[in-house]
This record gives sequence, C-alpha cells and structure tokens, in this order.
Amino acid sequence: MKIFAKEGTKYPPARVIRALGLACVATAVISGLLLGPWEMAHPVFGHGRYTINPVSASHLWTFCILQAVKPLGFIAGLIGLFLIATQCGVLLKLIMASAAGSGAFYSAVWIMIAVTRRDDAIYIGHRAIGSDVHSNGGILFLWVAPVAVGIAALVAHRIARWKSIWVIGAGVLDSRIFGLFAPGSALVIEGILWLVIGKMVIGGAADQPQQAATTADTKTEPKACS
Repeated sequence: MKIFAKEGTKYPPARVIRALGLACVATAVISGLLLGPWEMAHPVFGHGRYTINPVSASHLWTFCILQAVKPLGFIAGLIGLFLIATQCGVLLKLIMASAAGSGAFYSAVWIMIAVTRRDDAIYIGHRAIGSDVHSNGGILFLWVAPVAVGIAALVAHRIARWKSIWVIGAGVLDSRIFGLFAPGSALVIEGILWLVIGKMVIGGAADQPQQAATTADTKTEPKACS
C-alpha cells in the first residue's frame, strides 16, 4: 500500500492542516503550559490514591474541563501528522480511530471526576476509572497513536527524521512522566512535547503544495507502507 500519492492526487488543503496544528498548539499551551503551573500552585490531586484536595467547585470543574478537551487538540495534531507525514494503510487508520474513541472516553471520565468530586469517578465491575491513563483511555491517544504515527512517518520519509523520532519519543515519554513527576510538572513536560508536534503540523501545512509538486515533477516511486 503506497504512502505517497501518485500524480493528480489531491493533497489536504493547507488551511485544514494548519487548523489541526493550531488546535494542537492551543491545547498544549492551555492544558499543559498553563494548567501545569496552576496545578503546582494549587494542587487538585492529593498524594493518596484517588485523593482530591478540597478545592472549590469552580477550580475542579475548570481543571477537569481543560483535561476533557485535551483529546480534541492532541488527536487533531495526530491527524495532521497522519495526513502530511504518512497517508498510510488500514492498520494506522484503525489505531487513529481507536485513539479517537479512547479520547471520547477520557473526556467523559474527566467530566465525571468533576461531577462526583472523586478520582475513582466510574467503576466498571470492581475496577475504578479515574485520572490514571492506564484505565481512562489516555493510553491510546497519548502513547500508542503517537508511536504508531511516528514509526509510519519514519518509513514514509515525508518529514525530517528528527520530527518522526520526536513524535515517537513523545508517546514513549508521555507513558512515563506522570509516574516520575508530580502532576503539575508532568503537565508542563507533556505540554512541551505536544507543542512541538503542533508546530510541526503547522509547518507541514506550508510544505504541502511544494511536496505535491515535487512528487509530480520527479515521478519518484516512494516507499511502501502497509
């Protein structure tokens, strides 16, 4: 299954790619670079398991809503990369679709945390579902999907290699930072990782017409990906 399109293939409009990148950048700034320092100064989460500090309802709702919208921006960035860096096959599409579904569940869990004022907001059987990304759906769109898109981009050679490696690294690091750092610090690191991804997508929007022209002029046979 080809990654590059043949001559005459319509590439996504640059404005669409740019909008996806801007959504990712805005989300990284708000839910990472702004929310992180706020969490450091006024922590929502205590040190105990499923513990939420006695913060005001407005504070908790603001925090949870900003977490709930995170999948929209981050998945937008991944879709932008998928379009400009891979246009790969069925497996990657399935991973992206699963990431979107997991993002919706992630958002619902955070809203329920605000409603119940408990980190164990939902129970499926005897399993508590809360802010832990191992259970709330974050594992797919924060870890698995970035690694998959980054690997596909490495194979496709449509963006610089360091960018593909950064995306893979973002997925790998996002799987570790909340276990190694306090929530506020981890949110800042996560914001930086995804800010760079969003900037990649915005930069890729400007390259799309040029890339399409180059492919058509050279008529090179690109590498395949399935």
